[in-house]
Amino acid sequence: MSKALCIHGHFYQPPRFDPWLEDVLPEGSAAPEHDWNARITRECYAPLAWARRLDGTGMISELVNCYAWMSFNFGPTLLRWMELHVPETYTRILEGDRQSLERLGHGNALAQVYHHSIMPLATELDKDLEIAWAVQDFRTRFGREPEGMWLAETAVDLPTLEALAKAGIRFTILAPRQARAVLGTDGAFHPVTEDSLDTTRPYLVRLPQGKSISVFFYDGAVSRAVAFERLLGSGENFWTRLSGSFSEGLGNIATDGESYGHHFKFGEMALAYVIQQSREGRDEVGLTNYGAYLAAHPATDEAQIHENSSWSCVHGVERWKTHCGCSDGGHPDWVQDWRRPLRRCLNYLKYYADEHFFKRGGAFFRDSGVALREYGLVLAGSESLEAFLERQCLPGLEQAQRTDACRLLLMQRLALAAFSSCAWFFDDIARIEPLNGLTSARRALDLLAATGGPDVEAGFVRVLAEAQSNMRDDWDGAFLWEKFVTPRRPSSKELAAYPRRFPAAGDRPEVAWPGVRLELEPEGQGYRLRCFWTRTLEEETAVLSGPEEFSAHSRHKAEVGFRLAREHERELLRQSCLLAREMAPLLSGFAEGQSVSQELLAMQIPGLVWNWLFEGGELPQDMQDSLAAWFGANAGIRKLLQRLIEERGTEMALSLPDQAHALVDLITRSRHVGLSIYWWEVQNTVMAVPHRGVHVELCMLLGLSVPEV
Repeated sequence: MSKALCIHGHFYQPPRFDPWLEDVLPEGSAAPEHDWNARITRECYAPLAWARRLDGTGMISELVNCYAWMSFNFGPTLLRWMELHVPETYTRILEGDRQSLERLGHGNALAQVYHHSIMPLATELDKDLEIAWAVQDFRTRFGREPEGMWLAETAVDLPTLEALAKAGIRFTILAPRQARAVLGTDGAFHPVTEDSLDTTRPYLVRLPQGKSISVFFYDGAVSRAVAFERLLGSGENFWTRLSGSFSEGLGNIATDGESYGHHFKFGEMALAYVIQQSREGRDEVGLTNYGAYLAAHPATDEAQIHENSSWSCVHGVERWKTHCGCSDGGHPDWVQDWRRPLRRCLNYLKYYADEHFFKRGGAFFRDSGVALREYGLVLAGSESLEAFLERQCLPGLEQAQRTDACRLLLMQRLALAAFSSCAWFFDDIARIEPLNGLTSARRALDLLAATGGPDVEAGFVRVLAEAQSNMRDDWDGAFLWEKFVTPRRPSSKELAAYPRRFPAAGDRPEVAWPGVRLELEPEGQGYRLRCFWTRTLEEETAVLSGPEEFSAHSRHKAEVGFRLAREHERELLRQSCLLAREMAPLLSGFAEGQSVSQELLAMQIPGLVWNWLFEGGELPQDMQDSLAAWFGANAGIRKLLQRLIEERGTEMALSLPDQAHALVDLITRSRHVGLSIYWWEVQNTVMAVPHRGVHVELCMLLGLSVPEV
């Protein structure tokens, strides 16, 4: 191919994990999903892994793993969540990198600084940790060394580039307006702008310590069109704009990965169309990735960068420390003066955390700096905490000392997590992102005190109190800390709700989270709760009586409620099915004014429909014909049934070909009564069946092309 095209997707979500349980708790704004990671996976990350490509008749002819064809980076904390909760999508992401490595000799995946911190605002220690942990995470997941690394918000300065080069990173990606000057043939550097910079080649940036690093500057105009001009509304328009944007060299764009499906529904299908055009050799444009292009075309031109610049703040990196005017635009009259005290209080905490770690760590670790740097291996899951301690700790430590060593490491990790860029990105300190960052700081402060460090919470809060929310005049940082952040610290009675409400099999109820294992057993008139904290290897017990108690702003109350709601949905449906079995034989005709009240029938409709769909139950024809209108007027019941029916259908699809006729019947009947089910996972399963062409009727119902048998 004469022209090379690279489409990069930056996939990232804030580190939403609860710092005690090490998992994500419910986020109400993400409803009906449990949390935003789950919602955006459904809308974007999973669709990109199984992107639909249509044939000339509008039928699905192929499921494209876009990760095998696009350059991408995922935040390590997001990948950790995906590995736990959506392993099928996670596996497709890893497989996409493996396939591109086989095809091009270089994988599509790039690493990303671990907590998405703004690197020019980080200390030298924090820069090194963010990069080292990112490399360790990448190596563990993708099984190779990263060639490139994505900088959060592409925020950059020369010390950051030096830290990348020192870690063996070959290249990074920046916005075109971050280029300051390019070396000319006359041996002098000449200023450039976004409009005058040639983005079709890599550049070499020479660093003060004698090293250098390659930089790709993406095409700003086309990248903005994806983000803001609805370019993904048409696959053909997307292809035309991409292929026509350059005449030789490398055409490359960098976009938020969430554009493909979350910001723009079906955006992943536009990308799949572009992938197919390139595979067919249209316009002599071939898809590549940055590593492969750099290997074939090493950077020879030199560039200088604008230091302390980024892709999402025209003022440099002010968006993450001052009221510069940059926000999401939702409240143009709001001010962001709260950004400065938020950063100051977190810097205050990190100063004392660093000082205490190296002072106290000398009593536990062979080398405190090495232990902290290699802690990323534990976070990535490539080394157990016990094996890590055996390797890093001084011999002969008692269990209490090993626990303190773990606490120190966790303190540093959480203090770093608080600096995630999203805490400053939006327009108010009372949003979920700053509160999540402060929650990490909350536990870091607790761990600082628990390991014998100074109690600096009062000073921390004094600085935080200078942050004023736009939402309410009486909400400053100190109020938010007291009323919204500190109550997130779980109490024993809150934790006890899990094994009490959701007992495990056996005599001793147990609930396991990534961060804690809970056990409950009778104790006198009450019960004993035993908590084993996996990140610190410490065990706590509490003797409790009475029902669980939740604080006013407890997220555990929401989590227990979410879990119970899922259990109750199925229990209520089961009861409805039992009652419907008795009633159905008596519904020989269905008409207004019959002896059975319409109100009673309404309560039994979920069971009547479920039995009819799955168990051969009776449902009069006139009732079948009226249900579409009934579901139209009862959207909540309709959505619930659709979700549960789709889950059952997905289970049935795993038993193909035995369940083929049953699936045909299920899809046909559900449509007849007005249920609109996407059958997305069923489509994926059927497309993966060898010789699916034998299931002609099933394929046609699912909108799948029917290959010749």
